[in-house]
Amino acid sequence: MFYPGELERRGEGFLASLIYDAAFQRMRSFSRVDVAVVGAGPAGLTASWILAEKGFSVVVLERTLGVGGGIRGGSMLLPAALLEEGEAADIARRLGVRLREASENLYSVDPVELTLKLAVKAVDSGAAIWPGIHVEDLVTEGRGSSLRVKGVLINLTPIIVSGMHVDPMYMEAKAVIDATGHDAYVARILAKRHPELGLKVPGMASQNAWLGEREVVEKTGMIVPGLYAAGMSVAEIHNTHRMGPLIGGMLVSGKKAAEIIAEDMRGR
Repeated sequence: MFYPGELERRGEGFLASLIYDAAFQRMRSFSRVDVAVVGAGPAGLTASWILAEKGFSVVVLERTLGVGGGIRGGSMLLPAALLEEGEAADIARRLGVRLREASENLYSVDPVELTLKLAVKAVDSGAAIWPGIHVEDLVTEGRGSSLRVKGVLINLTPIIVSGMHVDPMYMEAKAVIDATGHDAYVARILAKRHPELGLKVPGMASQNAWLGEREVVEKTGMIVPGLYAAGMSVAEIHNTHRMGPLIGGMLVSGKKAAEIIAEDMRGR
């Protein structure tokens, strides 16, 4: 049995000081990052993993206390989701996710297994995941065609939920990814703050699984310089079709967003 001895005599205040020191050291490192990913769903986690693996500093900002976004509950809370053979299945294999053959070129996966292995892969690759963080606004420079997103303003989710007026904190980022899913929250902030852009977020089109899978990948990319969309945010912004619990497009969209950002970073 462990007897803390001298540590015990230092008291709980000493333990609190250690937590404060460790927390603020980490938070200080988040003040300037290469990429801020908003949303820890499948697209955001995939993008953060691949970008971190490429050597970029990445922090994932998640408003809840969990990871996985909409895929955690599978379809109608059933413990299964589907993904396709090809690029999506290859991503799952890299994660070590067990693929169960459901039909020709189609696999079922455990959504919880996929979620947890994505999160672990992202963290092991060097990304940080910060839960309980709400993105309140954007940091920008310029207007209209010269506008560039340069970061986000963040607050604690409980502060926002309680309705208290507490000013947010700054976070600089060379790139921001809207991976907030059906909320498309970051894109909606941009549209509201900068009407001169003419940016519309009409919402997704109705269900068409295979078309939706193709469209969400095809439309993944930059919204304005410094701001990118991945996953279901893409569907909400571009009015592409929803695809339900066929989730391969979410993974591939996150991978594509990471590759586009990495290329843009190299070109700057």
